[in-house]
Amino acid sequence: MTDSLRKKHTDMKISISEIEEVFKDVFQEEEGLVKSIETLYEKPQKENAEFLKLVISIHGLSTADTNIIHTKFLFKTDLEKRDIVEKEFIYLYDINCVYHKVQFDNTIDLKEKIEGIIESNNFGEDIIILSDFIEAPAMFLNYYMKRAKIEDYSIFDVEYEPKFKTTPCDKTTFDFKININNNYNIDMSIYKVDRENDEDVDHYKFQFRFMDDIETYETEDLKNIHYFIGSKIAKTLDKKLKNK
Repeated sequence: MTDSLRKKHTDMKISISEIEEVFKDVFQEEEGLVKSIETLYEKPQKENAEFLKLVISIHGLSTADTNIIHTKFLFKTDLEKRDIVEKEFIYLYDINCVYHKVQFDNTIDLKEKIEGIIESNNFGEDIIILSDFIEAPAMFLNYYMKRAKIEDYSIFDVEYEPKFKTTPCDKTTFDFKININNNYNIDMSIYKVDRENDEDVDHYKFQFRFMDDIETYETEDLKNIHYFIGSKIAKTLDKKLKNK
């Protein structure tokens, strides 16, 4: 391709349908690589803005080399929802609301940029920890519970169940259904909270719903997530089943 042809191709408008086709090619929802893909349009907070935001949310991406629990891609579009107005996007790099900006020239370049993000696992620590957790959660939870000498309970299955697929990033929860002893189910939600005057310390809440009880626990990081969840599951079950 000559320089003039390359410039002409780069300068061409890109339609929203072309963007959607790129995401279909990359994520192959019909082949089971992702749990869900949701698309919506948002109005910018700025009044009289002459664009909309196309938001493509990805949940439960799983490939041979990468697991990504959640991310989203945002493009600026015209008000008629026909074309994008800038050849760049931002994607959710980490919770809460940490985005990275990426520029591209055309749909081929866009596909390569998205694939590069996925293949290099270019995400923040929190998303990576949660993504690693869903890779084999039952096995790791049982391992950590055994190390902690929690012997009355065994995790049979953990299913990631995103409830609010298109919620704002600062309201995002990560929702799971956990089966214990092939007999009991616990619903667990994980979310990050902001604390005033405490900007250097992260806070995470874990909410466990078992039967008609809800227990909420808090931690400052996710690094020991398997042990933390396993110990709280045991505590929640003990309280209801053993009156401890």
